[in-house]
Amino acid sequence: MATYREVKGYSVKSVSSDPANAKEGQIWYNSSIKKIKVVPSIAAWASGGDLNTARNTFSGAGNNPAAVVFGGSVSPKQQTEEYDGSSWTNSNNMGTARYYFGGAGTQTAALAFGGEPQPIVNAETYDGTSWTEVGDLNTARWGISGTGVQTAVIAAGGSAPPSAPARTALSEEWDGSSWTEGNNMNTSRGQFGVAGTQTAALFWGGITSPSPTGNRSIVHSEEYDGTSYTEGSNLPVGKEGMGCSGTQTAALGYGGYIHSPASNVTTTETYDGTSWSAVSGATLATARSGSASGNQGSTTGNAFIAGGSNTIAATEEYELAATVRSVDVS
Repeated sequence: MATYREVKGYSVKSVSSDPANAKEGQIWYNSSIKKIKVVPSIAAWASGGDLNTARNTFSGAGNNPAAVVFGGSVSPKQQTEEYDGSSWTNSNNMGTARYYFGGAGTQTAALAFGGEPQPIVNAETYDGTSWTEVGDLNTARWGISGTGVQTAVIAAGGSAPPSAPARTALSEEWDGSSWTEGNNMNTSRGQFGVAGTQTAALFWGGITSPSPTGNRSIVHSEEYDGTSYTEGSNLPVGKEGMGCSGTQTAALGYGGYIHSPASNVTTTETYDGTSWSAVSGATLATARSGSASGNQGSTTGNAFIAGGSNTIAATEEYELAATVRSVDVS
């Protein structure tokens, strides 16, 4: 049998007590308790502060601990709340009541666009205090998703008249003053996950056009380079209405709704730029879809999910921390 030194090129250090500031990947032998210790990174969800108003089908921007959520299907449908990592504070209402819409940006520079009812064509910006109506989308729609900063957003998909509720593949870019129609996605979809920037975005999951039977949740993803869409890897399972955050090469998807069996889920998946994989042990305490999250979060922390189906108020925060563990060598 090969020794650790032969495999790794160095010996396991023997110490009488654990290091005070252990780092991920470290390994040592604690001679006092006669155990080998390692430091893996452990991913988990922890409870955060409750929303002031329980709601669903709303949107968010920013990350933990500087997030903002807005809109939703529960009155007042224009309500805005800001998060400081522990509690939510009510802010000024949006100008337009909306739900099933897109959101992007940060807590102090957010953009909201599209949504129901109607569908909605207008967009509005948030400066950390108040909302201002800005340029309209080229195509009114609901179930739209987008990502980026307030002055550079890519928005796509959703359901647009006169074919609604059939989903669309339409894609538009926002430059801070107006929307420009770009190349279509490869797959028409709505209520999907998105992360990244206007020139390096990732879209995944969602729901296809309505059908009377069968699984309508989409399993595959697409990458956007600022001009066109390229097919990416498949999710472990197709789902819609999930929380999302990260970048094109390091994305996180969590919660959501699946059609087979029909249920909200608690699972978390991560994308490394090549493939999707389930994050072991990182399950939400509450299964939910139609929640708000901020796509500016990361796969190593800062991600959050708030509210969701059944109009819940609970928030959960994602943590990836280096944790000391003992190895059983008996």
